[in-house]
Amino acid sequence: NKKGYLPMETNKNVGNMVMRVTIPAMLITTIAGIEITDRVLKAFLFSAAGQAAMMILFGFLMRQYGRKRGLDSRLLPMIDLTTGSLNTGFIGLPVTMIFFGQAGIIYMSAGVLALNLYIWTYGVYVISDKKATGAAAIGKSFLQGAINPNCISILLGLLLAVTHTARFVPTVVDLSTPLSLIYIGALAGGSGIVQLFKEKMALEISVVKMIGMPALAILAMLFIPADGLAKSVFLLSVCMPSAAVVPMMVGRY
Repeated sequence: NKKGYLPMETNKNVGNMVMRVTIPAMLITTIAGIEITDRVLKAFLFSAAGQAAMMILFGFLMRQYGRKRGLDSRLLPMIDLTTGSLNTGFIGLPVTMIFFGQAGIIYMSAGVLALNLYIWTYGVYVISDKKATGAAAIGKSFLQGAINPNCISILLGLLLAVTHTARFVPTVVDLSTPLSLIYIGALAGGSGIVQLFKEKMALEISVVKMIGMPALAILAMLFIPADGLAKSVFLLSVCMPSAAVVPMMVGRY
């Protein structure tokens, strides 16, 4: 990045390719090859529901924290969405592959599904001036949130696994992990580490999120009926930083 080989526009395209091509491809091939038992499917649904609930709850708590700290009320919806969201896709999936292998991908993909539904339904509602009202408008927003490459890939992978038709899917070499790390490295190299410490309130909120959310998740896991792997991936998911799409959403809305 410093040499100019990965300027912002080029790196942005790398990120787009990861989100729209390599991660969806990895989700389809990985999930399609997993033996989906009743136990795995139940844990998948519990993980998705648990992560969605965690994002909504923690975002709400951080909104109250921001209010107590005397922040401008116009910033509170952004704090709600930023601290509640989890980067389960761009960072979560590659990290899960490193630590847990393909067995953990099914559970982190539950987080990807939860994140997309959370971001494009509840998230849009929170930060938009024109909030959806009525069952029809809210239902339309929810449907729009579900129609994206990652969610479609997760559902397609589950369908292939349940119908035992994974043999018709070609093997795809995983490019998501190296490309994600290149993207993150170039992004950090362009902004500089010192820049992260200039906004003291943003740093304070980040520290509270990165410590408080996993601590809350550990308590929540006491009540989640799932196996050890599902709980481990669930805890890993809530250790993720905020979703990369949030700044773009804030800029748009």
